[in-house]
Amino acid sequence: MYIPDFSITNKLLKTVGEIEKNIGIIEGIKLLPFSQKILTKENLEKKVYNLCLIEDLNFSLIDVKRHLDSVSPHLDNNLLNIIELVQNIEELSKIKSLWSKRIKLTNEKIRNDKNSFRVRKIPNKINPDEILARITPVMEWLNSTDAKNTHPIIVSGILLADFEIIHPFESNSKITNHILADMYLLQNNYNIISQTPYQEGLAVLTYRYNELLNYLKESNDYTEWIEFFAENISNYLNILREKYQLLERESKERNIPNLEKLTPRQQKIYQYLLDYKFIQNSDFPKLVPGVSEDSILRDLRSLLELGMIVKSGKTKSSKYEIKH
Repeated sequence: MYIPDFSITNKLLKTVGEIEKNIGIIEGIKLLPFSQKILTKENLEKKVYNLCLIEDLNFSLIDVKRHLDSVSPHLDNNLLNIIELVQNIEELSKIKSLWSKRIKLTNEKIRNDKNSFRVRKIPNKINPDEILARITPVMEWLNSTDAKNTHPIIVSGILLADFEIIHPFESNSKITNHILADMYLLQNNYNIISQTPYQEGLAVLTYRYNELLNYLKESNDYTEWIEFFAENISNYLNILREKYQLLERESKERNIPNLEKLTPRQQKIYQYLLDYKFIQNSDFPKLVPGVSEDSILRDLRSLLELGMIVKSGKTKSSKYEIKH
């Protein structure tokens, strides 16, 4: 039976301890609903963008923002599918099915295609006719008592490494592998980790990422890979904790209730300004389709009166920005 080989090092224990501590701090912070909404959207955008980087897809962070907001002049179906999958990962993780079915379902949702397993030979990857034989023991271990008694972050890291080495899918394989690792964390109540873009470090440290996977293939020792995986999660949770603490402090110090009193459309306009820095009359139709220019101008006047935005220029060339 397949049982992954790794050691519980002091470094790993310390990193997992830091992760648990930061999760506890973050979960204890109650942000204003609008602040939470902003942070959740920012995390979603960054997660999708970094998954695309890992997959070598040529999408910028602005592309992701515009697709998410449905304001892009040219929508890409592949990017829309990735966004939808990341948005619905929690629902996918709740589907009661064997992991073998869940794996194929996840990739199908990105590809819109049921023929998901790879048929092409790829250098340094296992042959297509060996894929199922390599996946099966991983799935058996995932459902075993040994895996259930292992810390979920370790199991998630092992799952990601195995699937990166197997590379089972014809396209978007890396994205699928990362989504599956996130789904395992979600199943084990690590919602905060699965919803944060910890993949940012993995996308940046590509050389180290591939170096550790190659070492794992040769040695069958997961220790260094798991340390690397956990360290990236820990680093991003440190950043996220600081953001939560800053938002909580700003909410108390500034005591601004205005965000919660905005109408849904005013919140959307304010969110747009946070994302794209400014708005002009020509942006109105793509921001809130079907709403008259006069209605949007009334919303902007309300934001001006609340002291939340500033206006420069006159008539149609006016520009509205967040007040700093």
